[in-house]
Amino acid sequence: MKKLIYIMLAVFLFSNTACDKNFLDVEAPSAVDEDFVFASTDEAQKVLAGIYDLWHDLDKRLFYVTESVGSDSECHPENYASQGRHIPEGLFATEYSITDGDCTGTWKECYTIINRCNIMIEAFEAKEEYQSAVAAGKVNDWTQLYGEAVVARGTCYKLLVMYFGDVPYFNYPIRTTAQTDSLGSSSRDVVYESEIEALKKAVPLMYRMGEGGITAERFSGTYGDALIGRLAFDAAGYQLRRTDFDYGSVSFDQWGVDNSTWQAKYVRRSDWQTYMNIAKEYYLKVVNNPGSVRLIETDERGEGFDNPFQRNFQYLMDLQVSPESLFECGYTRGQNSDFPYSWGRPSGGGGSNAYPCKNYGQGRIYASFYYGDFVPGDKRRDVTACVTANSGAASEKLINFTPGSREKGGLSNNKLDESRFSDPYTTRQRQSGCNWQQWRMADVMLDLAYASAATGDAATAKTYLTKVRSRAFSDADQAAMVTAYVAGLSGQDLLDAIALERKLELAGEGKTRWDMILYGQMPDRIKKLRDRQIAMVEGLKENGYYTFPTSGVTISNYVWTKYVNIQEEIDETLNLLTTQTPEGLTKDDPRYPVLVPGWRGTSDLWTDYIASLTSDKVNLAIRGLYEYIDPNGPVAAALEADGYEKSPWGINITENESQYTSDIFKGYPDSYYSSGQPPRYVRAVPYETLSQSNGLITQGYGHASE
Repeated sequence: MKKLIYIMLAVFLFSNTACDKNFLDVEAPSAVDEDFVFASTDEAQKVLAGIYDLWHDLDKRLFYVTESVGSDSECHPENYASQGRHIPEGLFATEYSITDGDCTGTWKECYTIINRCNIMIEAFEAKEEYQSAVAAGKVNDWTQLYGEAVVARGTCYKLLVMYFGDVPYFNYPIRTTAQTDSLGSSSRDVVYESEIEALKKAVPLMYRMGEGGITAERFSGTYGDALIGRLAFDAAGYQLRRTDFDYGSVSFDQWGVDNSTWQAKYVRRSDWQTYMNIAKEYYLKVVNNPGSVRLIETDERGEGFDNPFQRNFQYLMDLQVSPESLFECGYTRGQNSDFPYSWGRPSGGGGSNAYPCKNYGQGRIYASFYYGDFVPGDKRRDVTACVTANSGAASEKLINFTPGSREKGGLSNNKLDESRFSDPYTTRQRQSGCNWQQWRMADVMLDLAYASAATGDAATAKTYLTKVRSRAFSDADQAAMVTAYVAGLSGQDLLDAIALERKLELAGEGKTRWDMILYGQMPDRIKKLRDRQIAMVEGLKENGYYTFPTSGVTISNYVWTKYVNIQEEIDETLNLLTTQTPEGLTKDDPRYPVLVPGWRGTSDLWTDYIASLTSDKVNLAIRGLYEYIDPNGPVAAALEADGYEKSPWGINITENESQYTSDIFKGYPDSYYSSGQPPRYVRAVPYETLSQSNGLITQGYGHASE
C-alpha cells in the first residue's frame, strides 16, 4: 500500500503545475519524489509512460489546422471564411489572435515534456548503473530510458522551431520561476546543434527497434538516428527568419527579398551542405541498421490485394503496429482519437451505433493533385484519396465538392477507413483505437534520397528513390515507370522528382507543407498549385472537362452513378473495399465501373445490418471519373437507360470557384510571388509567454504582442 501511495504521488506531481507563474508553463516534481521514482528502471518507466500519455495530444492541434491541410496536395473541406483557423493555414491574409488555443496548447505541452525530460536526464546521469553502462559502452535499460528522454525532448524542440521559429532553449531542469527570469529566445541554430549533440551521445546506447522489447510505440535507437537526420535536414533547409534577431556569425542564402513590414526573410544557412551531409550520414544509419523496421515491399495477403503500400495502413486498421513504423503514438479502443475521424475516409453516420460512426474528414486532397500528379497505374492513388464517402448506413455516397464536411468538402483521405477495420468499431465516433503513425521508413528513405542528391551523391539518391517508387507500380510498369524514369534524372530534376515522390507517397500524412518550406519551394509551389486549379476551373467552365497535361487524366463536370449489388450483379468473389484494380482493366469491362477506382465500398462484416435495409445495393458503380462523357451524347443516354444517374462532380468546383482558386493560400497572392516576398508561415508566440518574459522574448513576423 505504501508503494502504491508513493507511485500515485509521483504521478500526481508529474502531472500538475508546480510553477504556476512560470512563463514557459513547465512543470516539475520535488527532488524527494524524483529520488523515489528513479530508484529503479520500473519506476522510471512509469514516469516516462506519462510522457507517452501526453504524446496522444502533442502536436495534434497545429497538425490539424496547418500541416495536414496546408500544402499543395492537402486542403481543408470547409469554406475559407467559415473557420478562423484557415487564416494561419493560408499564410495570414489577415491577422490572427495570439491567444489562439492551438498555439498556446502546443507551446505548453512541448515545454512540459521538455522539462520533464530534463529532470529525468539529470537523474539518470547521476545513477551509477547508467554511468557504468556508458563507461563500458553497453546498452542497458537505464541507457535506453535516458535515450528516450533525450529523443522526446529533441522531438519537442523540432516541433517548436517548425511552428514558432526561434524559441527559448534550456537543457536543464526548471524547478523555480527564478530560473526563467533571464531566459530569452535562442537562435534555432543553437537548438538544432545542441539537440543533435545530445542525441549523438544518447542514441548509440539505445536499443534498435525490436531489441529489448522496444516496439514502434516507444522511441528506439532507430528513431533516434532518424531524428538526428531530421534535425540536421531542417537545419540545412530554407526557413523564415527574422531580420530583427541576432543570428551571430551565421550567413545565409536568400530566396526573394526582405519583408520590411513584418521584418523577415526566407533563407537557408550558407553552410547548409554541412548539415545535409549529417542528415545523409544518420539516415544511412537508419536504413543500414534498422532493427526490425522495414519498408513493406510485398503484399502477403494474396490475390486481389497486391498493394504493399496499402498493407502498411491496413496494419493500423487491424490495430497492429506496422513493421514500417519508426514511431506510432499508441491508442486504445474507447480512447478519444482523431484517427480516422479527422484524417480518414468520411462517414455521414451519427455519433454512435452507426455503420460507421461519424467521421468528419478534416484532411482533404486537391483535385489537381489527384488528377494531375498521379499517373495511371500508380497504386498509391486510390489508397491515398477516395471519391466516395461512407453514408453511415453501410453504403457508399459520392463525394461532393461543395464545401462542408463528411461527404462534402472534396476528395477525402483514404489511407484510413473505419469500414476497412478488421473489427469495425460502431459503438462511438472518435474512439476507433487506431494508432497515429508519425514516422515510417518510406519517409526516411525519401529524405535520405533528397539529402544524397543535394550533396552530389546521385547514386544513393536513385537507390532509395527506386526502392520507394517500385512498390507503387506493377511488374509490367517497372521498366517504364521506375527503371527508365529514375535513370533519366540528374541535378535539379532529380531533386524535384524526389520532392514529387514525397508528395505522392506522403499525401494526407501532413508532411508536405514542411517539405515545401525546407526545399525553398513554398512560393513556387503555391503559385503552381493556384495556376493548375485555375486552369482546371476554366476548362470545366468552358468545355465541361479538363485534361491535365502531365498525367493525361480528365476531370469532368458530371459523372454517372448507380447502386449495384456487386456480388450478385457483377462477380460473387468481389470485395470492393479491399480490391486492387486488376491490371489492364478497360472501361468496356462490366467490372470497370465498380472496380475503378479501387479501395472503396463498405464492410462486408455488416451483413446483418445490410440485410435489414430496404435495398442491399450498397456499392456505387461510377462512369466518367477519368474520361469526358458528353451529357447530351449517346454514351450518356445509354448509361441512363441502364439505370445510371447523372451526378454533379467537377461542376461543384466551378460553382465554388473562390474556394478552389483565390482562397488557396490567400495570404500569399500572386503579387507577393512576383515581388519575391517570403512566405509568412510562422505562428505567433503565445501572449502568456510574452507578458511574463520581462521583455526578453519578443514577438516577430509581424504578429501582435498583445
